[in-house]
Amino acid sequence: MMHPITVFVYGTLKRGGWNHRWLAGATLLGEAETVDWYTLYADAVPHLVREEESYPVRGELYLVDYATLLDLDELEGHPDAYCREQVRVRGPSGEELIAWVYFARRPQGRRLSHGVFVID
Repeated sequence: MMHPITVFVYGTLKRGGWNHRWLAGATLLGEAETVDWYTLYADAVPHLVREEESYPVRGELYLVDYATLLDLDELEGHPDAYCREQVRVRGPSGEELIAWVYFARRPQGRRLSHGVFVID
């Protein structure tokens, strides 16, 4: 994989999620958590937003190629439905990294009380 790109996923792209197939060629680095605090809302899918009274969000960290990143942009409706931005995350070994993540333009559904979207 040339020039891998780090992506943080927190919802249906995680292992066991119905969109995980979009990461078929990606390399899983492990579980991670955002350094800064954000808020998750969820209806059928999670929505990450910036909001007061929030928390670190937990998810998974992947290395992807540029083609996969463009596919994820299409899946997430970037830049209209979700907007891809870089954030600081704490990687599986506690190291701080910069990763791309998708923020929702506006929250939908109910506000989750903690930073984990559980895949049923």
